[in-house]
Amino acid sequence: MTYAQRPEDLHELFKEGVNNKDVDALMALYEPDSLTVGLDGSRLEGEQALRAMLTGLVATIDHLDGNTRKVIVHGDYALMSAAFTGNGGAFSGNSGELARRQPDGGWRFLIDDPTFGLGGAHEQVTSA
Repeated sequence: MTYAQRPEDLHELFKEGVNNKDVDALMALYEPDSLTVGLDGSRLEGEQALRAMLTGLVATIDHLDGNTRKVIVHGDYALMSAAFTGNGGAFSGNSGELARRQPDGGWRFLIDDPTFGLGGAHEQVTSA
């Protein structure tokens, strides 16, 4: 498995996974107990919910482009954002993520919100 040696590598590996329609490669970028915000703003927890979301994503997106906007590293955590466009510019946005350094030195997503830049003035996704 290819893994992220630097936090910003996660964005490139995510883009490759989507463009290759490789859900398993995408799953490997996330910690097993990660939190992802769905495109509808819902809170997705657990591997089954993440796999379902990623499967739908690769079925919908023909091609994803993007780059890292910003990375702030503090110890074993990285706060990140990426700008992306999909399907030749049919949609675009800014994501927000929190990544964590793993015991092997690689990085994985802990929290991922692909629509971070699209939210209202104040939006909070909390547990039930």
